[in-house]
Amino acid sequence: MLPVTCYLLPATCYRKDPMKIFISVDIEGVASVVHRDQTKLEGIEYETARRWMTDEANAAIEGALAAGATEIVVADSHGHMRNLLPALLHPAALLVSGTPRALSMMDGLDDSFAAAFFIGYHARAGNPLGILAHTYLGISIYAVHLNGIEVGESGLNAAIAGHFGVPIALVSGDDQLAGEIEALLPWAERVITKWALSTVSAKNLSPQQAQQRIRTGAERALTRLSEMKAFALDQPLHLEVDFIRPIHAQMAADIPGVKWVAGRKVSYKSTNLLELIRVWRVMLNLSLGERFV
Repeated sequence: MLPVTCYLLPATCYRKDPMKIFISVDIEGVASVVHRDQTKLEGIEYETARRWMTDEANAAIEGALAAGATEIVVADSHGHMRNLLPALLHPAALLVSGTPRALSMMDGLDDSFAAAFFIGYHARAGNPLGILAHTYLGISIYAVHLNGIEVGESGLNAAIAGHFGVPIALVSGDDQLAGEIEALLPWAERVITKWALSTVSAKNLSPQQAQQRIRTGAERALTRLSEMKAFALDQPLHLEVDFIRPIHAQMAADIPGVKWVAGRKVSYKSTNLLELIRVWRVMLNLSLGERFV
């Protein structure tokens, strides 16, 4: 059951014609990705993993096209955001790449889209088994709450989509993420690509099997579009961020409107979701100030 601080908006109220689909693609939830060596530019297995990432993105694109999508925008949403291989990405899609971006993993989205997909996503920070679980920055973020709901990247990004009235129709990643999505976005189609054994080990589908399930899931999700709902939050919006180190909370409290609650925690209230996300991004950027830590 969803927390009472949420309300749901029928996706049919926002259905656009032609059918535009937005796909945000991360890497930690891709089948057979279980270690940092596969997710970092300098990692010895990174080139293989980014090919798997591109293949899973293509599977989602193919499923969306089969269901009648007329325009697809894919946002490279991992790290430096230059992971997807443009020459191998399905030619029907437009690619958003590079950083910084105002909406980070969701940049390129607006209210003209019928639905959004999260491909290769992972569980939130603190999930005890989630493969490579974190929330945006594993080195500095301990936990994030929106209106009292603990969220990871999927929850934060679903709120951005909800601001535009766009439902999250499909999510792929490990079984721990699937559990989070079932609680937060129960209407969304879920594709499990691997089952966590620890934060750095899993029982994986083969890349080919994962891609087939994503392709099928994408097509099925869009045939169920009338059942999908946009996720939004009651006003005022209340962001709480727990950092790993108190110094990062102290630095974040220098942002106008941000309150240093205690120790590692800060809070921020707004009636504008996009403003709140901008403040969140500044918090992240400040926490990367290595000279202070």
